[in-house]
Amino acid sequence: MAFIHSGITETVLSFKPEIPLPTPLDITEDRGTYADPEKRRLLSKAAQVIPLTPYVGTELVGIQLDQLDVEQKDDLALLAAERGVVFLRDQKLDSDGQYEFIKHFGPVNQEPNQSDPRHVTIVGRDTDIRSYEGTNSGQFHSDLSFQPNPSSYTLLRMVRTPETGGDTIFVSQYALFSQLSKPYQKLLEGLHATHTSEHVFVNAINRGRSMKTLPGRWEHPLVRTHPVTKLKSLYYSPVYTTHIPELKAQESAHTLNFLREHLHEADDLSVRWHWTAGSVAFWDNRIVTHRPIPGGYEKSTREGKRCSVYGERPFYDPNSRTLEM
Repeated sequence: MAFIHSGITETVLSFKPEIPLPTPLDITEDRGTYADPEKRRLLSKAAQVIPLTPYVGTELVGIQLDQLDVEQKDDLALLAAERGVVFLRDQKLDSDGQYEFIKHFGPVNQEPNQSDPRHVTIVGRDTDIRSYEGTNSGQFHSDLSFQPNPSSYTLLRMVRTPETGGDTIFVSQYALFSQLSKPYQKLLEGLHATHTSEHVFVNAINRGRSMKTLPGRWEHPLVRTHPVTKLKSLYYSPVYTTHIPELKAQESAHTLNFLREHLHEADDLSVRWHWTAGSVAFWDNRIVTHRPIPGGYEKSTREGKRCSVYGERPFYDPNSRTLEM
């Protein structure tokens, strides 16, 4: 995919950051390691456990997140690490409760332009994703992949939603990797991808949005290992992934174009969630990519609050396993 930005203008050149870019953190603990492998402490509390698709997405019915104890939260971390994303409706969480909940899973990751320390506000979008200005709107991405420690566990709570529209699609990157041929898997293992928010930053500045920090740029393994499940996952974030530094320019471009096509053809490896007010998604940002579907609704009717925690520095272990499908 081509990265389009609106130019290095005087406004961009005169930008003065308010806060520094994040530096690498040594994150060694994952709450999923403390879970019961069968997740009995959590699942026994649910009225229903509904796998929404074969490879990604589980809905829990009859559970309130603000009533979970430490052990049940750890089981939830493992469930998200295995199923990619967990959905719950009719939650009673408020902003303070959401913030307290996410802190259990690690150091809270505040986004570069986040004004409220508890969460970032997710607003509705009415952009035409097929236009030049809409190139990055509604595209698949993993949150904050341009940071040295991209987010791991992430919680999005919807405050209000349109009757129709505004859905979010999640795709399993475990399954995306698993569905590649063995020779292609071997080609990608050990390679890296450069992730940057530079084009997003330039467009935002030129369109008058308030920014607090400079854009980030980091290299991460193109295939990463999950620290709890020990499974290999593709780590491809189309909004932010610009090139593969080990490859020559045309090789990199063709590989990324193929991966984008592979992702967009993955209906069988995805789940689409229709939001209602009070519903939440708790996902593992390391092993799913997602996209909001813009357009077709009044954007003021969609508002959510998202918070997340820092994950480990992405790594690749050649002895890790591939998802069996």
